[in-house]
Amino acid sequence: MVVLDPAHGGTDPGARGAQGIRESDLVLDLTMQVRRALEADGFQVIQTRSGNENPSFDDRSATANAQYGAVFVTLHISSSGLPGTARVYVMPEAAAKTAVNTGGILSWDAAQAPYVTLSRKFGDAVQGLLAQKFKGSPSNAQVASVRQLRTTAAPAIAVELSSVSVQDRSELDRMMPGVAEAIARGLASFRPSYVLPSDAGAKP
Repeated sequence: MVVLDPAHGGTDPGARGAQGIRESDLVLDLTMQVRRALEADGFQVIQTRSGNENPSFDDRSATANAQYGAVFVTLHISSSGLPGTARVYVMPEAAAKTAVNTGGILSWDAAQAPYVTLSRKFGDAVQGLLAQKFKGSPSNAQVASVRQLRTTAAPAIAVELSSVSVQDRSELDRMMPGVAEAIARGLASFRPSYVLPSDAGAKP
């Protein structure tokens, strides 16, 4: 099961660029392409939003946390960065483990803690493919304290395309099939190594 999270939505358009480019609209289009690529490879997919609504951070994480053995991918378009590149972000291990797991109950704010190693492996698999497709993209996943990843009890990555600063959104549209393919292929290569952590049964 793959939980796709098109960022922003509703009253939150996300990053905004030239000619009315809105991140919240673009990521819905990107999500549909990623979904098609994943389903073609036999993955089941659910989305945190399908229209112009804006679920809370906790609602988005709860969607993923309710699925046993799921992975989570949140999709973004950056406000800056080198146009035509793509980056994968994962939580830093230290930040993911700031809260304490007591009494068998995993703190909501530390839900990512048992999964940081898996998330890094998943992120590196996707980023390596993105680097092959989009010149200037890094070879490995980047580490950042992305709010949406912290509360997700599953291997979780953020994928960000650059950027809304382009003058013509068709530049971003042309990237989407390649990004979708990289996510699907990266997940397929990651899947055999996805062994659930021993405390994955703990509920955040």
